[in-house]
Amino acid sequence: MAAPDASKERRTRELDSVAMISNIERARPEQLREGYISRLRRLLRLRRDHFEELNEQGLRLLDRSIFAAYCDCIDIGQGEAARQVLKDVRLTLALPKERKRA
Repeated sequence: MAAPDASKERRTRELDSVAMISNIERARPEQLREGYISRLRRLLRLRRDHFEELNEQGLRLLDRSIFAAYCDCIDIGQGEAARQVLKDVRLTLALPKERKRA
């Protein structure tokens, strides 16, 4: 049987989670802006940094995630900011690596 302190701690964490979800639901779009834009940037960096390591399915999954993050930005009225992130070449293009010729 779990100790009373562990049970109390678990209930406290659950209440904190419910409060956090409630705050997110009431948040205005401008309050969510940075989170959505940051997620879009992070996904673009992942695609750039791991392009060579990902197979076709991995790239497709990441591209769909990027598109979903972009759509989220549009939904909260931050489409222009999202387009600026997409235009940032540093995030979207990997630097060319020297390849061996056969």
